[in-house]
Amino acid sequence: MDRNEAIAATKNGAIAATISGVLTLLVTAFAIYSSADGDLAFFNDSTSFIDVAFLLVCALGVYRKSRAAAIVVFVYFIISKIIMGVSMGRVPGLAVSLIFLYFFGKAIQGSFVYHRLEKAENPNYKAPSRWYAFIGIPVGIILIALLSLGMLSMTGAVPSTQVLAGDKIPQNQLETLLTEGIIDEGEEIEYFYSAGMTSIMEDGNLLTNRRVISYFINQESELEIYELLLPQIRNIELVQEGSFLNDTIYQVNAYQEDAWLQINLSTEDQGDVRFFEALQKMIDNPR
Repeated sequence: MDRNEAIAATKNGAIAATISGVLTLLVTAFAIYSSADGDLAFFNDSTSFIDVAFLLVCALGVYRKSRAAAIVVFVYFIISKIIMGVSMGRVPGLAVSLIFLYFFGKAIQGSFVYHRLEKAENPNYKAPSRWYAFIGIPVGIILIALLSLGMLSMTGAVPSTQVLAGDKIPQNQLETLLTEGIIDEGEEIEYFYSAGMTSIMEDGNLLTNRRVISYFINQESELEIYELLLPQIRNIELVQEGSFLNDTIYQVNAYQEDAWLQINLSTEDQGDVRFFEALQKMIDNPR
């Protein structure tokens, strides 16, 4: 590969990353707007916009012949397809994905060849600063890890960071809630949120068509489940207003004296507000 071929390879890799980002943007916007289910439900999550921004930043880096950006986008693309395959049971557009990987792979080769030739032929060549290697690459790895965690939450492998509508709960999590006796067969979940790090069994809060449920694993590793049926609920009060870092805490009070439970809800995409409004509506308008 000569200099012109190396430049062309990085340029094509940047174009491929841009196309991937734009396609992800369009699919995500459509999935969210239409509340899509099926395969498109994988993209029905606002966190997918972070993927778009990440891909476009990497595209700029590849265009500027960054070796780190070329490697990062290649690894990220592979990880994203693996997670998508786990979620859907297959990798949609596998042939197209292999074409993208080809261009990303050639971009890696092109970026390394370009810098090698520049170092050998250009007396004014300046190698990237050491801080770039020691800071830029670890930051890229951390971003990949965070994005991968976000995509894993879509598959149900780890709990989502946001309050989920009933029809957005991964099937494996629904089965867990059923087998553990947290919900009953035929019970309709309106909203669900778990603050667990690795499993929804660590804790969770649910609103169903019949009740509010809060559960957690205690210090003796036993599952504790608390509930209030909708007709038993007198009111809801805000205990702690949430933020980007902290969950909102509501206390659900029963008519019976000293009977209540607290629920923690993520503020992401105003999930705490949607949960509260749905519960308040069900209390005000009992079925």
